[in-house]
Amino acid sequence: MKNLKRLFKLLKNLLLGLLVTLVLVLLVIFAKPLWHRFVTYPRFQKQVEVFQQRKKEVQLPTSLKIYRGLLHLHSYWSHDSKGTLYDLVSAAKLRNINFLFLTDHPHGNLDSFPRGYKGLYDGVLIEPGSEKEDFVSWPMDTTVIDWKINKDTISKRLVNNGGMIFYSHTEIPHNWDNQFFQGMEIYNFHTNVLEKTRTFPILTDFLINGSKYRAWAYRTIFDRQTRILARWDSLNRYRHVVGFSAVDEHENINFRARYLKDGRVQWMGINTKPIDTVKVSFLNRWMFHEPDQSGWIFKWMIINTYETSFNNSVNYLFADTLTVPNISHHLILGHHFTAFKSLADATGFCYYAEGQDGKMAGMMGDSVKVASVRKLTAVSPYPGRFTLIRDGKTVDVSAADQYQYSFDRSLPKGTYRLEVEVKPGDEWLPWIYTNPIYIY
Repeated sequence: MKNLKRLFKLLKNLLLGLLVTLVLVLLVIFAKPLWHRFVTYPRFQKQVEVFQQRKKEVQLPTSLKIYRGLLHLHSYWSHDSKGTLYDLVSAAKLRNINFLFLTDHPHGNLDSFPRGYKGLYDGVLIEPGSEKEDFVSWPMDTTVIDWKINKDTISKRLVNNGGMIFYSHTEIPHNWDNQFFQGMEIYNFHTNVLEKTRTFPILTDFLINGSKYRAWAYRTIFDRQTRILARWDSLNRYRHVVGFSAVDEHENINFRARYLKDGRVQWMGINTKPIDTVKVSFLNRWMFHEPDQSGWIFKWMIINTYETSFNNSVNYLFADTLTVPNISHHLILGHHFTAFKSLADATGFCYYAEGQDGKMAGMMGDSVKVASVRKLTAVSPYPGRFTLIRDGKTVDVSAADQYQYSFDRSLPKGTYRLEVEVKPGDEWLPWIYTNPIYIY
C-alpha cells in the first residue's frame, strides 16, 4: 500500500512538473505577443488616432485628381489564392482604394489576355496582369504572352504594344540593363517577411493579435528596404525608373472550409491547398456558419488579409480620370508616391518643382530644366519630417512636424526624391516615398 501511495505521489508530482513546465514554455513563447496585445499595440493605436486628428486641408498645385491604387496582388486566377471579386471589391471600398492592377500567376507558358477580372466594379477599377519571371506586367490589350521566350524580348514586345512592365521582388538580381522595363518595386511586404531569419515570432504575434491588431502586427514586420532604395537611386541617375509599392497580397496564410456539391466539407490550408474532405457531423457542425458571399463556411485568417494589406502600402496617383489608359499613362510617368496608409491617409500630399513664376513647373516623375526651377516644394495634410535625396545622397532634412517643405538653395542637375516620416508615437516612422523629380 505504501509503495502504491508513493507511486501515486510520484505521478502527481511528475504531472504537476510537466504542467508547470508547459505553462512556463507557453509564457516564454507568447510573452512578447501578449505584451503587444495588452500594452504595445493599444498604446500605439491610441497614438495614431491622436496623430490623425492633426490633419489639415491642403491646397494642391495641380488640377489632376488623386487616386489610391494597388499593384501586384492576386485573385482566384493564381494557383495560390482564392480571392473572389467580392473579396477584392469589398476590401477596396472599405479602404477607399480606387484601382487594383492584378498580377495573377499564369496557368501555363501561353498566357492569354484579358482574363480573370477586368473592368469597373462598383467604382473600383480592376485590370488583369501577370506575375512570372520576376516581372509584373499588364498588356492592357487582347494578346497572348509566350513565357518560353526570353523575358527581355517579352518586355520589349509588351512595351512596344502599349503594355506596362515592372520588375517585382527587387531584392533578387535582375537584368537592370534591360531598357524596356519601366519600373520596380521599392517596397514589398513579402520581402520584409522573407528577410526575417526567424518566422516563428511573426506567427505567434499574429496568432495572438491578428484578430484585433493585425495592422500593427504588419508594422512590427516592417524594415526600411534600404538596399532596394539604393539600387533604385543608382538606376535613376542614368534613366527614369518608376518606383511603386507592392502589396503582393494572396490572402492565403489561413484555413478555410466550404461545402462541396455532395454535401461534404472541403478544408483548405496554407496557399489554398486542399488538406481534407469530411462529412458534416455533430462533432464539427458547430464550427460552420452559413456560406458567406464567397462560399466559405469557416475562415481563420492567420496573417494576411485583403482588408489589412489594402490599408498598408498604397500608391497615390495623380491622374485625370479613373480609366485604364489614363491610370497606366500616369503610372509610367511616375506621377505617384507610396504611403503607409495605416499611419495616415496621404491624400492631399504633393511634391513638385516650383517655377520662376511661382507656379508648378513639374511634379514627381517629371523632368524639368534647371533654369526653370526656383525651388522644390511639398505640401502635406499631416506634419512630418522631410528628407530630400539627390542621386542617392541626403542633401537636406527639415525640422520636425512640418506641413510644408521647400528647398530653394543651390539646385544642381540631378535626381531629387523626397521621403517623409511621421511620429505618432516614440519614434519616427517612414510614411511617404515619392518618385523623383529629374532636374536637367
